[in-house]
Amino acid sequence: MMRISKNLTETGQIATEVAVNLKGGEVIGLVGELGAGKTTFVQALADSLGIKEKVASPTFVLMKVYSVIGHQSISKLVHVDAYRLRDAEELKNIGLLDYLGQPDTVTVIEWANQVKDILPPDSRMITISPGEGENDRTIDF
Repeated sequence: MMRISKNLTETGQIATEVAVNLKGGEVIGLVGELGAGKTTFVQALADSLGIKEKVASPTFVLMKVYSVIGHQSISKLVHVDAYRLRDAEELKNIGLLDYLGQPDTVTVIEWANQVKDILPPDSRMITISPGEGENDRTIDF
């Protein structure tokens, strides 16, 4: 499925639609060039899950775990940025495998194509790319 977003608000609405269907255990891989909107997507997803903390791309810390309050089945959102990695070994060393597929956790990995060898086979991949207009994005599920 493919969606077109004309602005940040629409990208957020699409992320909210994704969040509504999350039950826990999902691993979502985000792929797209710099500035495509991967972090914007994660921020809207986190907001939809009720996370009040400021969500920023964890480029240098690699992984950030947020507590989800008030969701029926999800208690954690794990946000990973694999941009500067050549392989997944560093993510293994900081404990990412402990979160992947956990039934109370949703894991979102920016630059997932960099670490696809450790992703579960049922991971959902989302590609975000520039569209025709300056702020347009194509979001391909």
